[in-house]
Amino acid sequence: MRILVLIVQGFLALNALAGGLLLMCAPDGGLLHLPLTFMHTSLFHDFFWPGAILFTVLGLGHGAGFVLTWRRTALASRAAQMLGLITLVWIAVQVRLTDLFWLQGLIATLGLVELLAGRHPE
Repeated sequence: MRILVLIVQGFLALNALAGGLLLMCAPDGGLLHLPLTFMHTSLFHDFFWPGAILFTVLGLGHGAGFVLTWRRTALASRAAQMLGLITLVWIAVQVRLTDLFWLQGLIATLGLVELLAGRHPE
């Protein structure tokens, strides 16, 4: 299970870091070809803050989780479970506030895998 958790955490970290950075660099969504009409909320005027949250919480969080799992620390299991739950919440909010697209299903599935596999990291 540890290898599975490492693969999931590594993928989610890279995906969130890249996506978050691209959204912060081009808050109009241009670098990811996301029109501002993609969002169905007035909570954000552009993609900067969602990108910052994605980069920080999910990107750096999964990066830290990867390191904890790699080093086999006592916190690795709890971190994986928490990160899996955070990922599922992130996607649930994203589905509510944006148009639906295939990547959300993939990320939600990986979050669920991380949550469940994190229960038994070895």
